[in-house]
Amino acid sequence: MRKRTKLLIGAGLAAGVLYAAKSQNRQMILGQLGNAVNKWTDDDYIINLGKPDELRDANMVDEGAMTSVLYYYELRDKASEK
Repeated sequence: MRKRTKLLIGAGLAAGVLYAAKSQNRQMILGQLGNAVNKWTDDDYIINLGKPDELRDANMVDEGAMTSVLYYYELRDKASEK
């Protein structure tokens, strides 16, 4: 069983390498891979994850999580007061 599994994996890898050796096939594979990644990451939240827009948000990342929790609690309280 082990020999057969290793043989199948090796044959699959060899076939993939031979297929990707042609530049047209390689470009097609990269294009399909890019489409698959974009399909899962088309949400603005995911795209901008870890990129704070405001300076205060960026400072909170440096200072730690507790400051950001307090900041968002303040924002929530201000919104509920309105």
